[in-house]
Amino acid sequence: MQQVERDFWSCSAEVLHRLCHGGVLCSVIDQQGQANLITLGWGLIGPSYHGHPVLVIAVTPDRYSWHALEEVPEFTIAVPDDTLKHAVALCGRLSGRDHDKFKEANLTPVPGNQVRSYAILECPINVECRIYARVHPPHQLLTPEHRQRPLEHQHTIYFAEVVATTGWV
Repeated sequence: MQQVERDFWSCSAEVLHRLCHGGVLCSVIDQQGQANLITLGWGLIGPSYHGHPVLVIAVTPDRYSWHALEEVPEFTIAVPDDTLKHAVALCGRLSGRDHDKFKEANLTPVPGNQVRSYAILECPINVECRIYARVHPPHQLLTPEHRQRPLEHQHTIYFAEVVATTGWV
């Protein structure tokens, strides 16, 4: 397979669709080079940061991936197709503290073009993002139910510019 550049805006509807229907995979990497995947079911898309699209995600400090996002402010959103439902569910159920999710989900990591986190060969769309702002709790950006949780368990909101979008042919 050969990696090809894709237009983010032509892929954005599929990104949102997958967020609402099973989730997307978010690939992160920490300072030691340890990669991890987290399944996300929430995100926002909009224009623009220095001419680049913006992607917003939320991750709680309870998740192993949160620490990687804090150390290396980059991530890749890998958009699965229907054949990867099991892998998406597995990555949402297991913790990267104890599992190599790439291996256990039979996913192939591919080095990013613009970021240190990995793309996923089996995903038809990979969106590389660089974080430019974080909003740590307390904040009023999430639902009242989320804000009821103790501060140390509330989500950090990450605003990131899309720096590359790729796929495979």
